Amino acid sequence: MKQLVRFYLVIFVMLLITTAHSQDYGKLFQGQQRARQQINPAAQYILGSGDVLLVTVNLWGHVLKPGIYSVPSSYTLIDLISSAGGPLSTARLSDVRIVRKNQQVLKVNLEKFLKTGDSSQIPPLQPGDTIIVSGSIQDIFTKLVGIFRDLAIIANVFVLASRVNYYR
Repeated sequence: MKQLVRFYLVIFVMLLITTAHSQDYGKLFQGQQRARQQINPAAQYILGSGDVLLVTVNLWGHVLKPGIYSVPSSYTLIDLISSAGGPLSTARLSDVRIVRKNQQVLKVNLEKFLKTGDSSQIPPLQPGDTIIVSGSIQDIFTKLVGIFRDLAIIANVFVLASRVNYYR
């Protein structure tokens, strides 16, 4: 009976930890899935309302609402990130990458643009671009600490369960 209780306690703790992490990742991809249902990915240009030419791009990483966006062809990278709710506090704006359909990768330093206002620093968006807003080293460290914390909780549950069994 004691082993059964210990087993269910361990399963319960593991489910709590898994649920907490899956909710974070679920929010990240929810916007992308919703956008895929609404946009034909084969279309490179879309004619929007008022005869505005729209470009479909992917926005990943440390922005408030990552996903697939159809934006006016006149939009800049700043306009796109602003449309997505802006960068998160963990975003590393000095290392934004644009991956083109021809597999060309452009590195953009948005911090430099924000300091100088020089718009020549920002390449125009093209259909099918994937924009990746990287995270900071602090964010990676925080995630690693979270993983170790979760592992320590699981180990603690095992130790406590074995002590309960030892004293009885």
